Amino acid sequence: MTTASAPATTTAPVRYLTKAVGGGLFVLFWAIAIVLWVLVGQFDDAGLRGFIADAGIVFAALGTASPFLATTRSLTIALGWGAAALGLFAFADLLHLTVIVYLLRMFVPLVAILAPVNKFVNGYRVFV
Repeated sequence: MTTASAPATTTAPVRYLTKAVGGGLFVLFWAIAIVLWVLVGQFDDAGLRGFIADAGIVFAALGTASPFLATTRSLTIALGWGAAALGLFAFADLLHLTVIVYLLRMFVPLVAILAPVNKFVNGYRVFV
């Protein structure tokens, strides 16, 4: 009698985030956002002031979404999108592209609010 071997798994094991980590990230990201918003008045250049304020928006959005992220993979994806948003804000603020800046100022918090809303409404995760 031969025994069949178990099928090989090709994906890494899922590592779940605890509520303490999500809460800690919430506090950390919101603290960073508040510090950035306080420091906005220290700069003379309008583009740099806008970027600092918009970076605060990105960190506040990450803080809002972080308690509702289930895995380290979803946290990594959210941080990647946050980095992309910071890059787009830097590009738009420093080149004074007002339409893109205001689009991002509406879109970034919207995506952050979708994480808790969709988790409570139907269990759908925004950052898979």
